[in-house]
Amino acid sequence: MTPPSLPPELLRRNLPLLCAALALVVTPHWADLPPAFPGFVWLACGWRLAALYRKAPPPSRIGLFLLTLAGAGLVYLHFHKFYGREGGTALFLVGLGLKLLEMRSLRDLYLVVYLALFVAVTEYLFSQSIPIAAHTLGVVTLLMSCLIGLNGGENLGLAGRLRLGAKMVLQAVPVMVVLFLFLPRIAGPLWKLPEDEPGGTTGLSDSMEPGAISRLGLSRETAFRVDFEGAPPPPQERYWRGPVFWKYDGRRWTAGYDQPLPALRPPQTAGASYRYVLTLEPQRRRWVFALETAETFPAGLTRAEDGFLLAAEPIRERRRYLLSSRPAAAFDALSESERRRALQLPGMPDERVRALVDGWLLEDPSADAVAQRALRHFREQPFIYSLRPPAIDGDPIAGFLFETRRGFCEHYAGAFVYLMRVAGIPARVVTGYQGGHWNPVGHFLEVSQADAHAWAEIWIDGNGWTRIDPTAAVAPERIERELAFEADADGAVVFASPVAEALGQRLSSLRGLIREAGLLWDAVDHAWVQWVLAYGPENQGRFLERLGVVDWNRLVYWLTGLLGLLALISFILLWPRCRPVADPALRIYLRVAGKLERQGLVRAPAEGMRDFAARVARSRPDLAESFGRFTALFLTIRYGGMVQPAALERLKALGREIPSRQRGSHQHRGFPDLDASAEGIAGTTAEAAQHHGPQGPGGRRGHD
Repeated sequence: MTPPSLPPELLRRNLPLLCAALALVVTPHWADLPPAFPGFVWLACGWRLAALYRKAPPPSRIGLFLLTLAGAGLVYLHFHKFYGREGGTALFLVGLGLKLLEMRSLRDLYLVVYLALFVAVTEYLFSQSIPIAAHTLGVVTLLMSCLIGLNGGENLGLAGRLRLGAKMVLQAVPVMVVLFLFLPRIAGPLWKLPEDEPGGTTGLSDSMEPGAISRLGLSRETAFRVDFEGAPPPPQERYWRGPVFWKYDGRRWTAGYDQPLPALRPPQTAGASYRYVLTLEPQRRRWVFALETAETFPAGLTRAEDGFLLAAEPIRERRRYLLSSRPAAAFDALSESERRRALQLPGMPDERVRALVDGWLLEDPSADAVAQRALRHFREQPFIYSLRPPAIDGDPIAGFLFETRRGFCEHYAGAFVYLMRVAGIPARVVTGYQGGHWNPVGHFLEVSQADAHAWAEIWIDGNGWTRIDPTAAVAPERIERELAFEADADGAVVFASPVAEALGQRLSSLRGLIREAGLLWDAVDHAWVQWVLAYGPENQGRFLERLGVVDWNRLVYWLTGLLGLLALISFILLWPRCRPVADPALRIYLRVAGKLERQGLVRAPAEGMRDFAARVARSRPDLAESFGRFTALFLTIRYGGMVQPAALERLKALGREIPSRQRGSHQHRGFPDLDASAEGIAGTTAEAAQHHGPQGPGGRRGHD
């Protein structure tokens, strides 16, 4: 059976709003997919509008077939598959555009709306941020307004449909919140597919070479956020430990093993203890960057032999960990295998490096003295902390120490460890993050990719592995304060002094407002992550425990009670619409109209009283006289000012003459020979209505 064709007037009234909704639905995918796919939907919207207003020809069936082949080929060309996050979403966008072009019936129009609702959900496969959630509410409002226009909303203008659509969406929000809080949560990511690549990157890799960290020096992408229970540590103690590198091949530092070994015993800790919740962004690695050194951590994490934490699997979604740390740590002893690894060199050192280190050893051969002498060398010589150091031909360490003297943290950490090993002091490179920016609005610490850092550790007998950061010798501002920096034309890092910062804030109120707005937005985003995105089984369990819900039976009671409360609130809000009609004449009329409705004679919402009486006369000649006299008297009472008890009693009597059921076994529908009777009814009612004009109950305009 062929579906009924799409009425032109219905299409003209609803297509502009539908195309606007579709264009908005695919807008976020401009950032996620190649432009051809959201652009195709936009072009399809433009084509349909042109066909509506400029009588442009719609695509033929052959044209649609060719477009289908081209769209499928484009998806395969870009993604080499038709499933997965990118491939599947692109295929749905192509299908949405094609269905819009093919739309010829009311059923097709409904399918386009439903497919658009599904496409709106696919954006959560790429991002679950606050703007995306707000975008979804707007899109659903527009699509609901489209459905209202397709279901009896012809008497509502565009503004009326939008208001009603927004009202329906807002009415659904409380139910959504209750279901979100109390329905059992599933473990694992809801908006991820198994083969998806994570959206975020840690900024660090499993090796370090010149330029590996400096490329992140100006990136403000969030790496993780930290909520402390109490005061946070000072900036110079905020070292977030990551992978440790032992092996140097002459250019690149690596761990020197395939898989890190788990620690056999916990380290000895000392100093102030910090307890905090770390919210880690998605990454392609297993590293969990804890404050040095983690004492307690969740069961799903393990401590590597080198002191950093590892998750069981690569972190593909945002994770939260409850940790405690003590920044100062000591290890019992250094094994012979570790000593050999910590003294490994790729070959004979450069003669200049050997001469430099020999001079330090002649002054004082102790490990601590040699380390301090190396730091003094970095301070006294013209070394520059630079984001864009020049390329070095030959030995990178010797070239950096004696030629360019420009480098980022990886240059200083690598060179320092190399110098220590030449001096016979066990040393290794540690990478991770240092510092972070305190958000005074949300009271949390935000660590960005720009905070990626590398430092050194040397073994001192009696003290164990001791952290030494050679970057602090060249750029102490990088370590001691939360300070924004930028690069000059040559790539050298320029730090603003406190006086310059204060002066700049006073001179530029706009910059201060922008910064405050940024802090506020970061705080809101962090709260969104804490209370919405991270609301998994564990957080739900803690939330229900606070409410006293300890088992599923009590949860059912809570859920039933909350849904009942929402039903009661809805009843209270809707009660004004259900109150009895105050006008006694109108109450009588509505009772009689109810009788007719049970007999299949339903008055349309915009149908006037006279038109309804004429239609009743055409359909039911046995009611023509009685309902005609009833209608005439009702109009006289309601609009003619004849509100008297006797008139109301007469109206009731006329209403009782109209039966509640149709007499006989058949219904009379649409007899053509009753036009004369209809004209008689119209004439009877016209005389009664000449005093009040063509108005029906409730102010509706009747149709003559």
